[in-house]
This record gives sequence, structure tokens and C-alpha cells, in this order.
Amino acid sequence: MNSIKFNKTFFVKSIVNSVKLKEFFGMEVAFLGYSNSGKSSILNCITNNKKLARVSKLPGRTRTINFFSVLSDFRLLDFPGYGYSKIDHLTNTVLHKSLLFYLKNRKCLYGVVIISDIRVALKPLDSMILKALKYKLFPILLVLTKSDKVSRQKLAIKLLYINNILLKFNPNIVVCSFSKFKKSDIFFIQNQLYKWYKLYRCI
Repeated sequence: MNSIKFNKTFFVKSIVNSVKLKEFFGMEVAFLGYSNSGKSSILNCITNNKKLARVSKLPGRTRTINFFSVLSDFRLLDFPGYGYSKIDHLTNTVLHKSLLFYLKNRKCLYGVVIISDIRVALKPLDSMILKALKYKLFPILLVLTKSDKVSRQKLAIKLLYINNILLKFNPNIVVCSFSKFKKSDIFFIQNQLYKWYKLYRCI
């Protein structure tokens, strides 16, 4: 059981581009994923606040990086969803460059959570992100959403398949399935974040 009160998390600010972002003297965890993958919904679930992160019904609507404070030295970042084809090419390019710049250069980044629909998991841009993180030492959690949409048998097969693929990127990536209807799934993510925070505090 973790001792962080995630329900005390609050919105801090939004920015458009990470290039000019000032350094934060604490720990940041980035939440990434395709448009409409469920990033905002998961943030709302783990903080037990349905209104914390805005959930858009239209893919590609969120175009800012949103910061949420868990503790004075611990923040969660909700990045714009990537891969939405109806955004103009220039906007998509700027979003991707901003994300990659952040992942490669942000000194206070201590963990990444990648959200992916289990039915179409590890699409090309997910793999691109994993390649960019291949030599990073911080922990990575791959959360496979919509697990309630597939049978137990298909879920087991998918998890085995995905774990085998991840070996070429990083054998230490933690994978979990997620359904908003299962409290155990929410607790698992909270506990992972708490473990990361404890590691950060030991550095």
C-alpha cells in the first residue's frame, strides 16, 4: 500500500512547447500515448478526480502539455496524444519534436507511462517512443487499456506477445492491463508511481 495521497493532485499549468520549459527541482513522470488512448481517463482514475484531466471526445483536441502536482517535488505530465492524422502536418511535427526533445533532454524526468489500447497495442509511434527511451535508466510502464473489451484468453495471448516484443527495447519495462472498472488495476499504477518516487527520494 502506498502512502501518497493521489486524490490531492491538482492542475498546475499548460504549455505548448517543451523546448523553453524551465527545469523543475523535483521528479516528473510523463504520460504518453496515441490520441484517444485513454491517458486523461487514467490520470483521473489514479487521482480519483473525474475533472482533473479534461477528457475530450474528439481525438487530437488536446494540444498542450498539462502539468499536475502530486507532491511539491512530484509532478505528472499529460502530453498531447500523438498520431492523429487529421491534425495538419506542421502541428503534428511540432508536437512530435516537442515530445522527443523533452524525453531526450529533461533532467527531472524519472519515469514514463505509455498508454496503449490492447487491441492495437504497440503501433509505430509507440515503438518510436520506446526506441528513443532505449538507453534511459528510468523506469517505464506500459499500460494496456480496454482490457475489458477482450476475452481472458486473448488478453493472455496479447500480453505474452507484447512482452516478447518489448525485450528488444528494454527487458525491464513493466506491462499491465487496465480496466477502469477494476480497482486493482488503478492500485497497481499508483503503487508503481509510488515505487518510482521512493527511488527518486533515495538518489
